[in-house]
Amino acid sequence: MESQIGGVPYWEVEFDAKGALRQGGNLPETIATTGLRELFVFSHGWNSSFDGARELYSAMFGLIAGMLSTAQRANTGFVGVLWPALLFPEDAPAETGPPVPRSSAPQVLGALASPHPAEKMSSGADLAKALAPAFPNQEERVEQIGQLLDQQPQDRDRLLEFLRLARGLVTTSDNAPEDDGEAAVLNAPPGRVFDAMAALAPVDGGIAQQPNPFGRMWQGAREALRVLSYYEMKERAGVVGRDGLGPLLGQVAHAIPGARVHLLGHSFGARLVSFALQGLPAERRPVKSLYLIQGAFSHFAFASRAPVRDGAGVLADCADRVDGPLLCTFSEADRAVGWWYPNASRLAWQDAELMDRINYRWGAMGHDGYQQRDAKTVTMAGQGTDYGFQPGAFYRLDANDVIKRNLSWFAQAHSDIRHPEVAWAAVSAARSTGEP
Repeated sequence: MESQIGGVPYWEVEFDAKGALRQGGNLPETIATTGLRELFVFSHGWNSSFDGARELYSAMFGLIAGMLSTAQRANTGFVGVLWPALLFPEDAPAETGPPVPRSSAPQVLGALASPHPAEKMSSGADLAKALAPAFPNQEERVEQIGQLLDQQPQDRDRLLEFLRLARGLVTTSDNAPEDDGEAAVLNAPPGRVFDAMAALAPVDGGIAQQPNPFGRMWQGAREALRVLSYYEMKERAGVVGRDGLGPLLGQVAHAIPGARVHLLGHSFGARLVSFALQGLPAERRPVKSLYLIQGAFSHFAFASRAPVRDGAGVLADCADRVDGPLLCTFSEADRAVGWWYPNASRLAWQDAELMDRINYRWGAMGHDGYQQRDAKTVTMAGQGTDYGFQPGAFYRLDANDVIKRNLSWFAQAHSDIRHPEVAWAAVSAARSTGEP
């Protein structure tokens, strides 16, 4: 159903975990009847509800609408992408928070223990409730996982049962070798999994401490669940983009000659819109800009030569499917991609690897941006700034002075994106390939 944000028509499309459309299949025909040609398409990342995604779209599209002229608004439409993601309850961001001091932003491979404790860790029952919507048809498994976390039985077999259940949540195949570090949690020996994952737990342990080794193992079990759940969401984002959004955009291009699509994604949503390029029909190129906001996937995805594996990044041959600039933001105040993301891959580390090499191997877009020699670094600036974006060029937007508020113990500034400066970059990228 069409509504409006900032005087601009707004539609939603909803996909299931396999990329099948659940809502919005008639979007191409619907937009064609309006005569609009300029579309901003935004995908959320990890999220606890569609309502949360809609709040993000309202905020960001509202900012973008306010930067368009009357004539531009008359030719523009907004599309919000909904897909089944999840968010651990204690990871939810606050509405505001203090700046993260540059000197104290978490280093990727500093202390093994998490540098910031959670104020209150959710119960197993709360986790099960949060996870259930993102794992349809696995309700019984999710409920058992929650019960075991609350009971914390001092029993090796029950720990192994927990790990088996948690591993069963991952049903999406790996779709990017340079981005699969967390997959080691699926097949490493249980003892190694519990030990390595316990190093990611908050400094207070998060769950009740036990006067025996089982306390640490249950800490590791809980963090293994977090890693496996978010790993499934990351892989799922790629599938939804490739098999869902990409083909739909091809239909838009067919129904609306001259359509100009601008893709925006936050967190795992940045991965979703990137993989949509892979799903575009080869003969149709409606995408005029790509904008990845604190992307939670490999910074080598678009590299023509990925120095940590043989060959190129999984999306290297998709860059020319964007008839405009390719942007990504980065900020060291983003703990989710700067500390948790690479450390979640610790089981994939080799004993002889140097720390800086590991950081580089498992780094994320939102931490340091596109990792390829032709990428240009520019400082994020305010409305009216002429970035001079060029078609086909990669840009790393240094957002350290903008995306910097501490909104949660887990992710810090990861979701601190509702700023005019962030919106202006999207408008600038759209204008760089012609006026709407």
